[in-house]
Amino acid sequence: MPLLQAGTWVLLDRFVDSSLAYQGAGRQLGIDEVRTINEFATGGLEPDRTLLLAVEPGLGRARSRSRAEPVDRLEAERDDFFARIASAYLELQAQDPERIRLIDAAQPPDRVLEAALRELSDLV
Repeated sequence: MPLLQAGTWVLLDRFVDSSLAYQGAGRQLGIDEVRTINEFATGGLEPDRTLLLAVEPGLGRARSRSRAEPVDRLEAERDDFFARIASAYLELQAQDPERIRLIDAAQPPDRVLEAALRELSDLV
């Protein structure tokens, strides 16, 4: 909060939307319940822009399993867990398309970066 109050840009790789998707939908704790807890914890702070890098869950899992590191607890989850998460993210984006911008992450990395920069261009 002090950085934001000072006018500094703050960039995060995850924030409340990921809690809603992973805990609310993936772990089936309830999106509304997780939202309420997060609103309390953050004082209602919301990002100006969220970039949703979307990829079909099967492709995402194949990518994560191709890494040299061992599979972690989260990546060891079943396919239905990831399907719930993907569905929740798309629903969140549909509810707030002005803030949450959808980017096709199945594209080559340079195209994903290009799309991300384009989706941020009105903020800079």
